[in-house]
Amino acid sequence: VLVQASGSAQKGGEVQQLSVPRVQQVPQQQVHSAVHTYTVRSAYSYNPEAQLYGQNSGGNYFDSQASGTHATTVVSSASGGVPSHSMVGIAMDVGTSHIISSGSTYLIHGGNMEGSRNHISHSSRSSSAMLQWLLDNYETAEGVSLPRCSLYNHYLRHCQEQKLDPVNAASFGKLIRSVFMGLRTRRLGTRGNSKYHYYGIRVKPDSPLNRLQEDTQYMAMRQQPVHQKQRFKPLQKVDGMSDSLCGSSQNCNSTPEQSVAAQSQHHQQYIDTSHTLPPFPSPDLGTQLLPERINMNDVKKLQTLYRDHCEATLDVVMNLQFHYIEKLWQTFWYSTPPSSDENTSISNSDDDMEGVIPQEKLVALCKYEPVRLWMRSCDHILYQALVEILIPDVLRPVPSTLTQAIRNFAKSLEGWLTNAMTSFPQEIVRTKVAVVSAFAQTLRRYTSLNHLAQAARAVLQNTSQINQMLSDLNRVDFANVQEQASWVCQCDESVVQRLEQDFKVTLQQQSSLDQWATWLDNVVTQVLKPHQGSPSFPKAARQFLLKWSFYSSMVIRDLTLRSAASFGSFHLIRLLYDEYMFYLVEHRVAQATGETPIAVMGELSDMGSDADRSRGPTEPAVKRERIEMSHPLQEM
Repeated sequence: VLVQASGSAQKGGEVQQLSVPRVQQVPQQQVHSAVHTYTVRSAYSYNPEAQLYGQNSGGNYFDSQASGTHATTVVSSASGGVPSHSMVGIAMDVGTSHIISSGSTYLIHGGNMEGSRNHISHSSRSSSAMLQWLLDNYETAEGVSLPRCSLYNHYLRHCQEQKLDPVNAASFGKLIRSVFMGLRTRRLGTRGNSKYHYYGIRVKPDSPLNRLQEDTQYMAMRQQPVHQKQRFKPLQKVDGMSDSLCGSSQNCNSTPEQSVAAQSQHHQQYIDTSHTLPPFPSPDLGTQLLPERINMNDVKKLQTLYRDHCEATLDVVMNLQFHYIEKLWQTFWYSTPPSSDENTSISNSDDDMEGVIPQEKLVALCKYEPVRLWMRSCDHILYQALVEILIPDVLRPVPSTLTQAIRNFAKSLEGWLTNAMTSFPQEIVRTKVAVVSAFAQTLRRYTSLNHLAQAARAVLQNTSQINQMLSDLNRVDFANVQEQASWVCQCDESVVQRLEQDFKVTLQQQSSLDQWATWLDNVVTQVLKPHQGSPSFPKAARQFLLKWSFYSSMVIRDLTLRSAASFGSFHLIRLLYDEYMFYLVEHRVAQATGETPIAVMGELSDMGSDADRSRGPTEPAVKRERIEMSHPLQEM
């Protein structure tokens, strides 16, 4: 195959050969400078496997001709070498070779040069179809991984469906790395059960392989040993799933189910798998009459079923199978009743036939005010338990893949619940959405706090940065800051000076992040101690947060005006301390009121939904809260 480079290439331009195994170059080169078209020819011994070449400069004109048992090949590409992103380009047949182009990368496939033309054409078409399948179903992405065995299983299934002869796992791995440049391999999982993963690649969102992965994950959901009893039961096995995925490959030593379980087990070391669901309260019926056609047995049955439903939810989250929360909700609220035609279904209790309440009764129960309030209390307990499972320590380093999965989970919750409860009264929907919204917001805040903590560790461990921060902080005119902030904050000057000195001393001691966390906790304790046991405690805590934020913003403003060299470090530390202070105050208020932090954060959401109903449709839904200026810092 002859590929000629034609265009405005510079005189004497050379072809750069990338490092490719089993390729021998014959030093043969001709440059004709009398005309504007330069032809650079290099002879390579032919290799039936895919080879990758690049060039620093040149045009993009291709030609071809036969050359016996060897191929004379010149490959030209745009400057810049081989890109690091995934290859997306065009495919073309050039003589007896097949060239896939993408920017400055060309993947050249050849066949037996002495074989028949039909065999070569068939190989080219098969290679083209396989590459197109890869590009249609996969894409590169940061912070994600895909089990190497699962990707090969997808390929085997594709070959089986298209009646193609698959290549072995090693050759397929070379092809994957040629198409998706920059992939890395990581071994994930616990000791003795770890598997290799491709890091930096994922299945495209619109790929049909996603459905295959969902079925596989469902089958693997309960493969992991956990303390809870099994609550998810595959009623029907997907016919031939395991056999077609891995049974036909001798190079694949694990099933997709085991690969999914291995990745989940790797992440489970960062969550609290020993957590159990606390007891639920009983509904406080008071003197209210039961709805028509509802008796106490129905209420007790709902208590049992809802408890089982919540325990199943905790089980799924503990196994990091977030997607099946949607299926759980759909099944419990009857938006997708189980069908015998389905491959899998989800059960909320061990007695599948008996553990069902007719939807008409369930709707009537949800309209009953004591049941609605009881269900909200149960949700507060459940979601607080889920938060403590997923993020047991907000300052502990956690893999970015896990935090991103949690954030994606939080983003989907409200939509899943709303879609599952489309046939239920708006009162119960609003109540449950308010709680799940507080849960999602808490997950987002805690994962952001965790991310800030990991970024701040590097700053706090850098001696030169700490010294620069201390030098810049000593130049801040704190008297001027106090003068400007006093009118708003109304804080005792002696208290502010004490905090200033404590901050500088802690910074000078080059304290660790955990020591800073202890210092912040002590500040909250001292400031809120005078309000302990008082009904004004929640309001005083909110006021302290506002004043802390305002005062720290004034310090950052002074550093900005002075063009402090350590401004970036101070900005990062300020973000972390503000967020951690919010976290501490939130838990102190929950402790003082005897509620869960989720309940404390959910109060405003619930109040906002009630206010939306009281306002007319034309009035904007703006949450307002009258805040009386108090000064808890003065009473420390």
